Amino acid sequence: MSFTTRLSNGWVLFKQSLEIINKEKTLLLFPIFSTTSLVLILASFFGGTFYFAGDEIESLLDRDQNGNILAYGLIFLYYLVNFFIIVFFNIALIHCAIKVLNDEPTDLSDGLSFAFSRIGKIFAWSVLSATVGTLMQALQNTGKIGQIIAGLFGIAWSILTFFVVPVLAYEDRGVLESVKESGRLMKEKWGESLAANVSFGVLHLLGFLAAILLFVLLASINIILAIIVSVGIVLVVSTVVSAARTVFVAAVYNHVTGKPVGNFDGDMLDSVFIQN
Repeated sequence: MSFTTRLSNGWVLFKQSLEIINKEKTLLLFPIFSTTSLVLILASFFGGTFYFAGDEIESLLDRDQNGNILAYGLIFLYYLVNFFIIVFFNIALIHCAIKVLNDEPTDLSDGLSFAFSRIGKIFAWSVLSATVGTLMQALQNTGKIGQIIAGLFGIAWSILTFFVVPVLAYEDRGVLESVKESGRLMKEKWGESLAANVSFGVLHLLGFLAAILLFVLLASINIILAIIVSVGIVLVVSTVVSAARTVFVAAVYNHVTGKPVGNFDGDMLDSVFIQN
């Protein structure tokens, strides 16, 4: 199967994800809550100064041992809060998406309750992810070779952990075992999962380009209006694409485990097992 065919299939899977979202529009609320919570909690957690501390962290990294420890400690805390919030709402979204795929009723409180029931696993995964993120940051600071290695490792880590969220949510496995299981599933689903991810990424890019274009067109008329419209487009596209991607992961996970996949094309999902 050619890459263009896989990409085309990924686009079809994206549209099928949107059909699931159309059935249960509350699925769109989870990415919104995730982004809002992340901004509010990080701002309050760091006294409202974290977003302006980038240069200070860089200067700490250039200082002595104690400066390095403090800087990497801040980086670790940032990653920890970041991953915890994102994974919490992703698990809530996947639970509701799977309910829709199973043709079962669900709502916002159902997803949030399920996520709270997995709070221990979410925290453990956040600690592991924050540790990996901090180590990658440290590697990047060693120079160009370190940046290249960190970049390659980051890609490999993203592929390896593609299915971690549903595995954490539904299987009786520890964090490291969940990573291994995600890697096994990803190996089987390699082509289509990446193609669908590329399709989602293209939509993100198109939304961003549309926002830039409208900003340029509207800036000469009213700069405030240009900012509002551009930011609104980016937020809407990011919310829809994020929700659709998570629904796709839920559908693939259901397919792998022999559960209902709703409106998704079973033959197309089966084709991802064929590695050419």
